[in-house]
Amino acid sequence: MKSMLKKLPLILLGNLLLAVCVSHFVVPTGLISGGITGLSLAMNHLLPGVPLDVFIWGFSLLFLAAGYVFLGREFALTTLISSVAYPLFFSLLTALSRSYLPLTEDIVLNTVYAGLLFGVGVGMVLRCGASTGGSDVISMILNRKLGLPISPVSYVVEALFLLSQMFYSDAQKILYGLIFVLIYSVTLEKVLLFGTGKVQISIYSQAYEQINRMIVSTMDRGSTLFKVKGGYSGSETWVVETVVPKRSLFSFREKILEIDPKAFVVVNPISEVNGRGFTMRKDAR
Repeated sequence: MKSMLKKLPLILLGNLLLAVCVSHFVVPTGLISGGITGLSLAMNHLLPGVPLDVFIWGFSLLFLAAGYVFLGREFALTTLISSVAYPLFFSLLTALSRSYLPLTEDIVLNTVYAGLLFGVGVGMVLRCGASTGGSDVISMILNRKLGLPISPVSYVVEALFLLSQMFYSDAQKILYGLIFVLIYSVTLEKVLLFGTGKVQISIYSQAYEQINRMIVSTMDRGSTLFKVKGGYSGSETWVVETVVPKRSLFSFREKILEIDPKAFVVVNPISEVNGRGFTMRKDAR
């Protein structure tokens, strides 16, 4: 929690960028969006008398509560900041920007800037080891309870959020909305990590036993231990190796350094992982 507080300014900045994206580019243009924003836009169309920020506040707190109940206190703490900061920034910016919006009538400019801001904002939050909530909460709950893989479920949930807005949007806004989603997906990919969706981590540390227990018990990941000998020191120790989704990399690395600040951590992007916990349920034999 202390490390999260140190990164609070970056987490807040990331949520501010998200709020600017939605209030200044998505809503004025009528683009479709994913996550809590997309769900709120769909509900706002069904109940136009209710302000959009009310739905954003409601869904943010609802997903936060669901995360606490099904995923535990630690996950809820990583989501708490975004669950309050994003709706708060959105409400303030909506109230302050009424006099000068829209910034431009050009839907292409709106789409491009929305995608860039959204991708950078989410990427900043995730790099700090925090969570933006939304579809991540749903996919992680389904993974915990049913053993469904997180990444495919996240894509399905996001697709459903997008489909919920297509019933009332015209064809042009839907097409531009899909471009917006594509731009922020690519931007997020670049902000998080150059490469693919999983990373292989090798940890060189004298505290390998404690780190291995943390990986297996706390992070619920598999691990492999290799005995090695230092080329300079000549001392023998064990290397702990594991594979994690890229979204978990930064929070995972923080946990390692909390155990051993001197740990030597090597991260390699990988193209494909098959087996339990990835393409098979964790209880598969």
